[in-house]
Amino acid sequence: MKLSILALTAFAASVVVAAPAAKSTISLTKHTPTDNTSRIERALSNKEFQIAKYAKHYKAGLKEAVSSNVPLTNDDNELYYGNVVIGSQTVTVDFDTGSSDFWVRGAKCTSSDDSCGTGSGHTGIKTTGLTDAKQKFDDGYGSGEASGEIWQGTYSVGGVSAKNAYLGISSKETGFDDPSDGLFGLAFSGLSNIGQATDGNAPIDALGLKSFAFYLSNDSSDKGELSLAGADSSKYTGAFNYVPLNAETYWQFSTSTATASVNGKSHKFTTKSAIADSGTTLVIVDDAVASSIYSAVGADSQGNISCSKASSAPAIVFTIAGKAYSIPASVWVFTDGSSCICGVQGGAADAGVVIFGDVFMRQYYTLFDITNKRLGFALSA
Repeated sequence: MKLSILALTAFAASVVVAAPAAKSTISLTKHTPTDNTSRIERALSNKEFQIAKYAKHYKAGLKEAVSSNVPLTNDDNELYYGNVVIGSQTVTVDFDTGSSDFWVRGAKCTSSDDSCGTGSGHTGIKTTGLTDAKQKFDDGYGSGEASGEIWQGTYSVGGVSAKNAYLGISSKETGFDDPSDGLFGLAFSGLSNIGQATDGNAPIDALGLKSFAFYLSNDSSDKGELSLAGADSSKYTGAFNYVPLNAETYWQFSTSTATASVNGKSHKFTTKSAIADSGTTLVIVDDAVASSIYSAVGADSQGNISCSKASSAPAIVFTIAGKAYSIPASVWVFTDGSSCICGVQGGAADAGVVIFGDVFMRQYYTLFDITNKRLGFALSA
């Protein structure tokens, strides 16, 4: 679930530095799907959604002490969601670094495909304690669309509060089938439709965040975590490698010198910018890069691989700003019963950007440094 941007220039080398101190943390959780689609089908569908979403933008030219913890539920390594408190109401949201609006499902939400959950006891959020901003929002994502009214009030995430802040309450949705009540965008204000209709702020501005970080767990027995105002040192090992942003819309950085390799044979990206996106399940690269990876790991032309062969498959190594990031088969193989696929897929040229989604972020704890306009990657603990 998300939105879009512009592909730009090259950049400097990354630096290895100590991480900023964390002040608030949020745990992430895991969901059992209600439809009959397989995990692989949903992961590939998420890939197509994200390519379509980012194509709209790019192809168009566009602290060590943790005082609060929001757990993130791990939904079969497909989606991570956690809680936001609005007044006295607690809702679950998809924390998405690929968009910039916060909206939740309204009590009068309607949908043609049960996106609103009206068939399963859906009640929606109450507007008690909120003020009607007399404005509307309409957010389009690769996976669907949500629209409705903009309201103003207080909400909190992991103990960090936003007062007199704006949020959307949906009255119409299509294309959403996850268990969360809405979406919380963590990208910059330039992508915020709600911000453009109100005070110009995105949720990261309303909360006054300086940085935040994601730990995405590898199975449902382990909670994920969203740490606010820094990094949680219990969730990563070693030092951070930093890469500067080359745009402040999505969390975008240069891939002008980036490569992907298997067994030492590397291939350069032709798409020159990438984003770190917690809302994309897979990693999306150039088609030629994906094809070379498939050949090297023993997958077919679509990335399907024998599960028995996958267990001993080699690591896929991404080199970004001169630093190598190795993803073992235990992470890049996406398994659904007796079926397995490669979690690195083609489509970057269609999206207009390379997307480092959850397959990458599960292996590398990712720090989103707002103040210093950079991303930090460290090996997850």
